[in-house]
Amino acid sequence: MKYTEILKANIMASDLSLAQIARRLEKNGINIDKSYLSKLQNGKIPPAGERINDAIAEVLGIDKLELKVAAYREKIPQDVLEKLLIS
Repeated sequence: MKYTEILKANIMASDLSLAQIARRLEKNGINIDKSYLSKLQNGKIPPAGERINDAIAEVLGIDKLELKVAAYREKIPQDVLEKLLIS
């Protein structure tokens, strides 16, 4: 599953608005706004970094590793990913 798919599905399942998620993230020391979350879930920007993904996963109550793996899969250049899969 793609990063955006995981994020979008879990945001919808949480019944939280993007503003509510942003406020909860802020309480955990992550200062991002709802427009950033919207861009993440719609693939307008690359996947977030590890710290933000951990915090998002915690707020949404999902597996941190699943979200991070999806993010890394999309960030790793294709030639490097192919080499990793062969090794």
